[in-house]
Amino acid sequence: MRHKIEVANLKLGMYVAELDRPWVGSPFLFQGFVIESEEDLEKLRANCTFVYVDDDKSSAPAASAPAQNRGSAPTSSVTITSRASTTDKPAFANQSDIRVITKTLAVAHMTIVRTMDDMRMGKSIDTQESKAVVQHLVKHVSSNPSSMLWLTNLHQKHEHTAQHCLNVSILAIAFGRHLNLSDEDLNLLGLGAVLHDVGKMRIPKEILDKPGKLTDEEFARVKSHAADGYNVLKLARNIPDQALAIVRSHHERVNGKGYPDGLQGDAVPRLARIVALADAYDMMTGDYPFRAAVPPADALRILRTEGADEYGADLVQEFIKCLGIYPVGSLVQVGSGALGIVMASNPSSRLKPLLMMVRNEAGQNMNPRTIMNLALLPDDKATNDKWNIQTVVDPKQFDIDVSAIVAEEVQFNK
Repeated sequence: MRHKIEVANLKLGMYVAELDRPWVGSPFLFQGFVIESEEDLEKLRANCTFVYVDDDKSSAPAASAPAQNRGSAPTSSVTITSRASTTDKPAFANQSDIRVITKTLAVAHMTIVRTMDDMRMGKSIDTQESKAVVQHLVKHVSSNPSSMLWLTNLHQKHEHTAQHCLNVSILAIAFGRHLNLSDEDLNLLGLGAVLHDVGKMRIPKEILDKPGKLTDEEFARVKSHAADGYNVLKLARNIPDQALAIVRSHHERVNGKGYPDGLQGDAVPRLARIVALADAYDMMTGDYPFRAAVPPADALRILRTEGADEYGADLVQEFIKCLGIYPVGSLVQVGSGALGIVMASNPSSRLKPLLMMVRNEAGQNMNPRTIMNLALLPDDKATNDKWNIQTVVDPKQFDIDVSAIVAEEVQFNK
């Protein structure tokens, strides 16, 4: 049962189901949330006069609210949904789901770090944990793809190999889902992606993190990681051959110029090519000691112009379709000059994604940040002139750290 409650009467534990204003443009990231802190209360008091509280989802009942405050909640223009099957709205997890997702990613990250450490110290590798992690990743990517892609913008600077493996797994699963792969193949894909770089743990850190150009000897050492990872994981005897093939062949290229076996054309396993594309994209969009990040849209442009010969033109085109015209994590500038980060694409209106606005038209950082679904704005000249995306920009040009912003938002909504 829902009750209309003045913000002055709100309590911790109440579940806010509706606002007295549209969720679009409000500072609240999720449709529906439990009031968990004084900061939540202050935010509501600053932005609303009343809200609608759902007793069934609250730990603090709203039944004691004054009778004159009760009523039917208005129809919401909500834009954030919790299921990717919605075809006319950008999908993004609700607050409850995001907590589960972030816990899953934390467990996944710790599992990958342990696997890397075991590889580094020559211990036997427990792949059962990795398999369980991948099953959860497949589940969350299938239900909340945009949310999972949003969280790949979190880059752990001190454990970049582990974070990279996690990101590649999410990207590969999302791409495999776009290609309508079976759940069995998605799990194989995710497992191979999670483990694809374990062989790098046999390479000295000073080579992996070397900021300058590698010598021929050093480059040969780096190239050995694919075969090294494969040989060690094969000893585990419980990893499917298709996942092992991903580990060994994720640097093979259809033009025959890859390694370690120089495979060519269809001899390069398709699952390995999917992981290879995800690997290349995450490497380009992440900051590393040896290369600065490029914006997501620029990474896709590079893959479009240079990747067909290496991964296959059809697969590259599908990868670009999967991530969209404005990939999640892109920083865009709208007509007014304001800046926003793409949170989710809109399947029915690709040019009008869901944005988190981070800087206003005056160039000032926005606090709190607001969420705008461009697809739901009025279709008139004044609105279009103000809100239509004009260009994708490089965050570095505006001294904006997308990864830090994502981290702040995730922390706030835990």
